[in-house]
Amino acid sequence: MTRIYIGENGSDKNDGLTKRTVIYSWKRAKKIVVGHVEISVDSASTRKRLMRELFGRGRLGPTTQHY
Repeated sequence: MTRIYIGENGSDKNDGLTKRTVIYSWKRAKKIVVGHVEISVDSASTRKRLMRELFGRGRLGPTTQHY
C-alpha cells in the first residue's frame, strides 16, 4: 500500500511519498491520491489544519470529529 505524507513542514512541490518529501495541503493530496489508500499526517496540529481546510473554520461542531 502506498502512503501519502502531509505535514506542517511540507511543500506542495513535493510528491508526498516519503517522510522526506512531505506535502503541505489537502488540495495537493487530492491531486496525487488517485489509487492511494492511506494518508499519514505528522501531528495533531496538521490534522486540525487539514480539517479546517476541508470543512472551513467554525463549521465543525465542538463534539463532531472526523478522522
